[in-house]
Amino acid sequence: MRPPMFHAVTPPPENPSRDDIIWLAGPRLLGLIFNWSLLGVLTIQVYIYHINFPKDRRFLKFLGELYFVYILDWVQTCSATYDAFQWFVYGWGNIPVLYGLFTTFLNVPILSSIVAAIVQIFFGWRIWALSESRITCAVIVFLSLLQLGGGGAVGYYIYNDASEVARSEGLVRAVGIRLGGSAVVDSVIAIFMTLFLVRSRGQGLSYTDSVLTRLIRLTIETGTVTAISAIVDLVFFLKAHNGLHQVSGVILCKMYSNTLLVLFNNRLMRTNETSVHEVDLAFRGASSRQHHHSDVEWNSRPTVDLDSVELRDFVEKGMKEEGGTDS
Repeated sequence: MRPPMFHAVTPPPENPSRDDIIWLAGPRLLGLIFNWSLLGVLTIQVYIYHINFPKDRRFLKFLGELYFVYILDWVQTCSATYDAFQWFVYGWGNIPVLYGLFTTFLNVPILSSIVAAIVQIFFGWRIWALSESRITCAVIVFLSLLQLGGGGAVGYYIYNDASEVARSEGLVRAVGIRLGGSAVVDSVIAIFMTLFLVRSRGQGLSYTDSVLTRLIRLTIETGTVTAISAIVDLVFFLKAHNGLHQVSGVILCKMYSNTLLVLFNNRLMRTNETSVHEVDLAFRGASSRQHHHSDVEWNSRPTVDLDSVELRDFVEKGMKEEGGTDS
């Protein structure tokens, strides 16, 4: 079968060495393996979410379940797999094909930036509900939209010059905006949540410590991981003229989507070997339900809605009760 044509302005090296081919093909293969592995993890996360939180708000289910993010991740993985077939199956032994980027313009910059923007804006929404800081939320939304625009620009440049060795000035700038913007917004999220955690502990909110600390710590950890991944991807793209950047580039989308689902499912907290309590800080109003699954009893307690005044009332209640205890 003749490999499909792609539009590449920058020609591949005339006589690439064996090491050049290894460092181009190897990272691509590893990136695809990691991509499929993280998709499997995401599928499990979606299943856990589906069976345990059927009453979540519809727009959150739209983000967190099959309807949008999960479908985008499947499209991204299928697109990356299509490219792998062109490199390692249909175009095996064809050096120009190995240096070609078939649907990479879609699966790496565009889809990854869309998923990243969804997750980052979700974090900004949670920060606004926790702190009422509209400025911080606006900064996060602006930076997430900026990296989304950078992702679209990267896709445009790759589509018009689908060559692995292409490093035009416009492409380099667009990649810097996309990955640098993602790293900055993830860092802003992690830093702000760290400050909020320190401030909350300084006020001695024992009533809310066990719940808010868990929420904030996870936000800090996931934001740090995605920021580091974006920085590593950017450094590899700019400094390592091989395929190393594709390892982190092709899995960045899955890291953001898994981050989102981990936050959704983090409301389940095992308190002993036979019971799991639901800690809901972000997804619906106060409610209570009880599930029975074989030998495991799933209990839920009243929940707090992060997107409204209710979470702030929850924090204020903790402050009042703490003050009453001290008196």
